[in-house]
Amino acid sequence: MELRDAFASEVIGQTVQLRTGTQRFRIGKVEDIAVSGGESFPPVVGLYVKGIDGVTRYAPFASIASFDDKAVALSKAPVDMNQATLAGDQLLLSKQLLDKQIVDVDGRKVVRVNDVKLAPAGEHLRVIAADVGLPGLLRRLGLRSFSQQLAKKPSPSGVRSSLISWDAVQPLHHDMPGDAIRLRVSQDRIDRIHPADLAAIIEDLAAGDQASLIGSLDEATAADALEQLDVDTQLSILEDLQPDRAADIIENMTPDDAADLLGEIDRDKQQEILALMQPDEARDVRELLSHSETTAGGLMTTEYLWLPPNLTVAQAFEHIRSAAKDAELVYYIYVLDPQENILGVVSLRDLVTAQPEASVVDIAVDDVVTVDLHASSEDVASLIARYDFVAVPVVDEQGRMHGIVTVDDVIDVLLPEKLRKSFPRVGKSRSRSNLG
Repeated sequence: MELRDAFASEVIGQTVQLRTGTQRFRIGKVEDIAVSGGESFPPVVGLYVKGIDGVTRYAPFASIASFDDKAVALSKAPVDMNQATLAGDQLLLSKQLLDKQIVDVDGRKVVRVNDVKLAPAGEHLRVIAADVGLPGLLRRLGLRSFSQQLAKKPSPSGVRSSLISWDAVQPLHHDMPGDAIRLRVSQDRIDRIHPADLAAIIEDLAAGDQASLIGSLDEATAADALEQLDVDTQLSILEDLQPDRAADIIENMTPDDAADLLGEIDRDKQQEILALMQPDEARDVRELLSHSETTAGGLMTTEYLWLPPNLTVAQAFEHIRSAAKDAELVYYIYVLDPQENILGVVSLRDLVTAQPEASVVDIAVDDVVTVDLHASSEDVASLIARYDFVAVPVVDEQGRMHGIVTVDDVIDVLLPEKLRKSFPRVGKSRSRSNLG
C-alpha cells in the first residue's frame, strides 16, 4: 500500500477508483474518513464512499491500495453499510470533528478545528494533529497552494504553530450533548486553571458544548466553574445534563450557590436533583431554599468552621485541618456549645499567635456581632460595612447558629451579576487554592 502525508480536507471529496488489474474505474468520492478514536494517534480504519449512484458505502482501510493528490484507489469494492464492520469507538473526521471547537487549556481559549493532519506510521495511516490556524481554513476553501506558502512564512501571529498534536486532543463521549472536543490533559493541569478562566472558556462554547465540557470535568472542578457562570448559562447547562450528573456537580458547589441555582428551576426538577444528592448536602440546600433570598437566611452559607469550647489551641489546629476543606471561609472560627449557641469567635491570626496549650475559649472574643435569620440583605450589608467584617454569623430567635454571610454574598445581592463576577471570592474553591 502506498501511503503519504495528507490533510483530511485533501482526502474528503477526492475521487475514489476501483482498481482491477491494470484498470481503474471511478466509483464515487470520499464522503468521510473513519478513525479508531481510542488511541493517542488514531489509525484510519476506513473510508465512507459516496457512489456515483448516490449510495454511501464503506471501504475498510485494508482495501485501500493507494492514494495520491488526485484519487484514492481501492483493491476491493466498498461494502453496503448493513454489511460493514464498524469500530465501536469510531470517529468521523468530517461529520464529528471538522469545524468543531476544542478547548486550548494552555492558551485558556476556545479554538476551532479547521483541518486534521494524517501521516503514515508503519502499515497504518494515523491522525497526528489538528490544524486550528489559518492554513487549515485556507486549505478547506480549496486554496491549498496559498495555504502552503503562508505556513512557510514566519509570522508573529503564530500561523506556523497552528497544529495541535493529536495526543492532546480527545472527543467528548458521544452520548454527551453536542460534538465538542477538549484537550486531553491531566486533571492537575485543569486544576491550575482559575475557575473564572474556565468559565470564560465555557461561555465561548456553543450551548450544547457547554454541557459537554462541564460534564467531562470532575465534580469539584465543574462546580467551581459553574459557580462563576451567569444564571442563564447555568440554567442552559443544567437543562442539558442528566439529573444524576447534575446532582453530583451541584452537591460540590457551596450550599448558598447551589441553593441560588436550584431556586431558579421548577420545583419538580429541583426536588428530583435534591433527592439524588448526598443527604447532608441536600439538607443544607433545602434549609437555604426555605428562606427568602433577600434575607440573611437566604444569603448565608452553612459551611463554616466551628470549635467546641474545651479544646486547646493545639487541638483546635488538628480540628481545623480536618474540617477546613469543607468550609467556605477559614479566617473566622466560631466557638459553639452543644446546642450550637455562639460562645465566642476567634480569628486564624489569634490562633497562630496563641500558645499551643492555651484554651480556645480563653482567647475567643465573646461579644459576637450576629444577624437574625430574617434580617434583610440591606441590613446585613450595612452591618458588614460598619464593622469591616469579612463575614457575620446568622442566628435564629433562640441564638442557635445557622450559617455565615460573607462579604461576597452581600456583593452578589448589591451588584449587577456581570460586575460581581469580577470580584475576588473570600472563600476557597473546592478543587484548588485560589491564592494565585
